[in-house]
Amino acid sequence: MSTPAGRAPINREKRLNTLSAYLGETSALLREYARGEDEVNVDQRIRTFSHGKPDDLLVALEVLSAIPDAITVIHGPRGCAVSQLQRALLARGRAFGRWTVTDLDQKATIMGADAKLRAAVAAFYHRYGPKVVFIVATPAVAINNDDIQSVVDELSGELGTIIIPIYASGFTSKTSVYGYDLVAHSLVKTLVKNPPAERGAWVNLLSLAESSGDRDEARRLLQALGLETLTLPDGAGVQDFAKAAGARFSVPLDFDAGHYLGRAFQDVAQVPLLDVPRPIGLVGTREWLLTVGAAAGKQSEARDFHAREAAALAEILEAQPLRGAKVYLSLAPATALGVLNLVKETGGHVAGLTVSHVDQLHLDGLRKFQDQSPALQIHVGEGQGFEEANLLQRLKPDLYVGDGGQLVQAARLGIPSVFLPRIPVVGYRGVRAFARRTALALKNRAFVARFAGGPQLFADNWFQRSAHWHIKQEVK
Repeated sequence: MSTPAGRAPINREKRLNTLSAYLGETSALLREYARGEDEVNVDQRIRTFSHGKPDDLLVALEVLSAIPDAITVIHGPRGCAVSQLQRALLARGRAFGRWTVTDLDQKATIMGADAKLRAAVAAFYHRYGPKVVFIVATPAVAINNDDIQSVVDELSGELGTIIIPIYASGFTSKTSVYGYDLVAHSLVKTLVKNPPAERGAWVNLLSLAESSGDRDEARRLLQALGLETLTLPDGAGVQDFAKAAGARFSVPLDFDAGHYLGRAFQDVAQVPLLDVPRPIGLVGTREWLLTVGAAAGKQSEARDFHAREAAALAEILEAQPLRGAKVYLSLAPATALGVLNLVKETGGHVAGLTVSHVDQLHLDGLRKFQDQSPALQIHVGEGQGFEEANLLQRLKPDLYVGDGGQLVQAARLGIPSVFLPRIPVVGYRGVRAFARRTALALKNRAFVARFAGGPQLFADNWFQRSAHWHIKQEVK
């Protein structure tokens, strides 16, 4: 990766061999990644039938919502901003970014709406006086090809403020995680210049759309090592991105989401990026902590802190709250590969695994998964309800742990569910919260038992097909 250039980063399919459709043996998938014939060495798959799923626009808006002293102008039809209404409701009084939408109609979508965008940015800026303005392009703008850069160039001088365009077309990548790359690309390209002459005492904690509980736990771990922390982009102001260029190193809370941002800081400002898995479970947290400790020259502090925290969790882990339980995971890959160990540590075993995508960033985790469960298949597909429902019916797990909308399907099948984004999962506190919540879900089955009697979302003849019925190898 080189210094961010151009309107948007190269998509993950080309850069990381990202795959968004697959169902099969993990060993076969690893063999594809090991071929090494050329830069793109994975056989891409397509779906002949696909459910709706998030795209890069929704992810980009989620990240921008956590940046203070900013306004976001969504340039597109009002439907492109619906996700923001939901996030505002879920915020429940907490700080939430200001945003508006240019509400393009059919004529503006076809003929262009540069003037409407210009007016919206100026009006919104004069109302709130932010430190930065984000203009987020949408799939509609990718069609009419509005000249957003001209609006940025004109109004930046006129208003005397920073205006950053985010080009989320919805078509560039098949994976929503590309939205993290889009935001990181534009932020670093605009706000991070030459590295300072000397390094500061702080480290960059890369957190993109994490829960507040997980961020707080990660900061607690770093503070235990005596490290000053600068968290970004969640909650970071414009000045923090310039400051981040002088950090000792960057450590991601989720390497999948924070990879592009960390690499950009490394390439532009020579800030080293630590390659660590998510700090989930006792094993994952220890690895994360020791890697950070080694980079900071705090190895003994890291070992001592882990020993104390592990001892405090001994009673919970000895109780084995998931003893003998078959667990189905449907999570983002970096989280899923961490929760795999957490399930094992609490006495359960993984009966099935769905991830939103896989790529070169996950190969080490997939090898460990293959070693632990050689007979287990991996399902790759974000928001694919039929495929997951089919697998759940066949595998009949005791517990479903997910981060998306498929929990309803699990409940209809009488399977207790845990919505992972609602509980802390990072660090030692995450171990305690996960053990408590999953134990409660297994114990309190009355709701799903009652819910299971209702009609299923798919007709019986659908389930006569295999779960990978609609997944086909792409013809080049």
